[in-house]
Amino acid sequence: MKRWIKTVMAGAALCALGSGAQAALVVLAEYDAPVNAVGLGFDSKRTRVWLYGSFAAQLNGYDAGGALPTIVRPGESANDADVEIAPKNLVLGSTNVPSGSILFTNGESGAAEIYAIDRVSGSVIATLATAFGASHVVGGAYHPTRNTFFLVQDKVPGGANANVIAEVDRANGAVLNSFQITGQFSVNYGDIDVVRASGNLIVVSSDESRIAEFTPTGTLVRYLPLPAGVGSLSGIGYDDSRSHFWVVSTSGTIWQMRDAP
Repeated sequence: MKRWIKTVMAGAALCALGSGAQAALVVLAEYDAPVNAVGLGFDSKRTRVWLYGSFAAQLNGYDAGGALPTIVRPGESANDADVEIAPKNLVLGSTNVPSGSILFTNGESGAAEIYAIDRVSGSVIATLATAFGASHVVGGAYHPTRNTFFLVQDKVPGGANANVIAEVDRANGAVLNSFQITGQFSVNYGDIDVVRASGNLIVVSSDESRIAEFTPTGTLVRYLPLPAGVGSLSGIGYDDSRSHFWVVSTSGTIWQMRDAP
């Protein structure tokens, strides 16, 4: 990852929040990465980003010093996929997964698989075959409070299968709950993450010029319009320690943002 390209600290008013209310975001910094990204995971403990590129053979890591060693992608080549960082120790299937491990969701064919990967060696620690997906799961996130995974499927399957978010059991992959967001948010390339403080879900899409926030049961909380120049988003990671949003475009531009004061 390159050093900071620009830093923007322009002030903006924060609108009153409520169901469907809108808030403002400001860009803090911008990076470039040579990856046609379809997923992003942010490691807040190490201040590094992991990206997965469309149909790539590897996952690419970056920090302030530049590129990190790559990790071989588990599973099939995909452009419906995502990267997440385990926010705490968890159990995937029946296997213990340490905090900081890379969680890779592959939603390319049929139901999605979730892989836990050692961030240093690149070896697969555990694999979970889920019961959710119609070959178009584009994002995944572990919910540390509910101890489940949330997956988001894009618009391509159409009908009742389009733009669906599902909560999945981390032990057996069963679907515990699901809701459709068609009419509220259109997911193409996109991603989902969890805000730990509230437990809410944040969703991005290359079709949308905003971030959508939902409760885990599907109630729309708010929209956050993207700042000028930010768009075509395919990945999001939330830095709970600083309340910052890390997002990436399909062309590999990464932005660090926060709510305006």
